[in-house]
Amino acid sequence: MGEVRRAVSQFIGLIQCGLGGVASVFAYLVYASPSIRDALSVTPNEVYLYMFLLLVFGMFSILSGLLLIREEDSWD
Repeated sequence: MGEVRRAVSQFIGLIQCGLGGVASVFAYLVYASPSIRDALSVTPNEVYLYMFLLLVFGMFSILSGLLLIREEDSWD
């Protein structure tokens, strides 16, 4: 059962890190690309709010994923 738990923990951690990376890249794209801002109907006043929220989500997701990947060693 420990092997399955370890594999699932690493898999979920990798998915979380990936989602955090995607959210961080998307935050930059919202800032840098006017066509994405137009497609999402983001006003210029809201750009920094969207960037902040996406970056915070991305950082927490990456950190949580790394903790899941690294903490699997301490379950033994």
